[in-house]
Amino acid sequence: MLAGVVVVLVGCGAEAPGERVVTGTGYRFRAPAGWEVVRTAREVRVAEGENSAALVGVSRFHLRRAYRQALWSKVVRELDSVSGALARQQHGSVTDAKDVRISGTRARRYRVAYVVGGKKLVEELVFLLRGKTEYLLLCRYAQGASHDACDTLTSSFKLT
Repeated sequence: MLAGVVVVLVGCGAEAPGERVVTGTGYRFRAPAGWEVVRTAREVRVAEGENSAALVGVSRFHLRRAYRQALWSKVVRELDSVSGALARQQHGSVTDAKDVRISGTRARRYRVAYVVGGKKLVEELVFLLRGKTEYLLLCRYAQGASHDACDTLTSSFKLT
């Protein structure tokens, strides 16, 4: 009986030790409990600290037209171009690009490696489209450091 209760709690988004549930407009995800949450009208970011590179967050953008699955290949070409431009802006490169499933929905993930102030960083960008909303899941960490917070963001992200 106890095992069934644990499964039900995990399925409902119960917090794991050291984590907390963070909510935004139309979504929720888990993040490290000790990190600072910053909210704006369009974005929720959770950062390890003021001087740390580590952060996770979600931004929402309004699309002019509603997204449909039939548009996926066209959308991927556009996202590939946008992620490449973002990487070039940071004097970095896209090191990985692939389709993933987030909250039961096909999404596109990119890893971008770059250097800032002598620090080698990695950003993971995940684009998830639903109707007239684009969700951008962002995660940043030092190259070679743990990316557990990123894995938690993508595995726990749920549209509500």
